[in-house]
Amino acid sequence: MSEIIKEKLTSKGINVLFSREKEAESLSLDYKSEVIKFGKLSPPNQEKPDGPPMKMLTGDGISIELSKRRTVMPFWHRNMDFDEVIICVKGKATWKTEHGTYELNEGELLLIPRGVSHTAAATADSEYMAIEIKSKSQLTNVAEKK
Repeated sequence: MSEIIKEKLTSKGINVLFSREKEAESLSLDYKSEVIKFGKLSPPNQEKPDGPPMKMLTGDGISIELSKRRTVMPFWHRNMDFDEVIICVKGKATWKTEHGTYELNEGELLLIPRGVSHTAAATADSEYMAIEIKSKSQLTNVAEKK
């Protein structure tokens, strides 16, 4: 007898709970789940003040990038195509935007809407590491509205 597992399927905001045999057929996709070990990667902005973050994943309207800035950006940036989310996973950095200055610490994220000018700074001895998500879709903070 095969093991029975509970599964929740979500599509278009609707959840369907059901039980199935563990050995049941699964979707056949052209790709599979995988781990990306980003801790030891060296994005261009780790060594170059004007270097970009390193793209790790891209898709239709989204890009997920790694940043390890170790200096001050020598310019301000205004992304007219994407909302940007900066998720600090290690260390800290100072982000300045048209809306103010933010000290971004480990475990925090910063939402920068498209069209908002911004710049970032970290120190040479910093361990700053962040995941940057660029989204064509407009993003809305729903975490603090509950």
